[in-house]
Amino acid sequence: MRAIGLFLAVLILFGCAQQQKNEAPKELKDREITTIEFKEEMHSFGELSAGEIVVFTFEFTNTGATDYWIEEINSDCGCVKTNYKKEAVKPGKNGRIELEFDTSGLIGREFKTIEIIGNSKELKHLAIFAEVKNEILDIKY
Repeated sequence: MRAIGLFLAVLILFGCAQQQKNEAPKELKDREITTIEFKEEMHSFGELSAGEIVVFTFEFTNTGATDYWIEEINSDCGCVKTNYKKEAVKPGKNGRIELEFDTSGLIGREFKTIEIIGNSKELKHLAIFAEVKNEILDIKY
C-alpha cells in the first residue's frame, strides 16, 4: 500500500514539473509579443566526413512592432552549438543565429532540430541535415 502511495506521489510531482516546463519563462510573459521571419528554416550541409565541424548562420527579420528577444535556444543534440547576440532585435532589423555542427561520431543521414524560445507569436524551429560518411564505423543500411 505504501508503494502505491509513493508511486502516485512521484507521478504527481513529475506531472506538475512537466506542466510547469511548458509555460513561458517569466521574462517572456512581461514582454510584448512580436513576429519574426527567417530567410530559410532548413539547411543542408550535403555530404560530410565524420569529424568535420561546419557552421551555418540563419538570418531572420523582426517583422513585428516591438523588440524581439531570444530567451533560449535548445537543440536535440549536443553536437549542435549556437551563438547569437543576447540583445533585442528592433522592429524591421535583422538578427542572426549561428549554428556549429560537429559530426564527430556520427554516421549516415543526420537531421537535427533547433527550437528558439523568444517573444514571438509562435515557437520557431530550425533544422539542419547532412549525410555523414564515417570510415571508422562502416555500417551498411
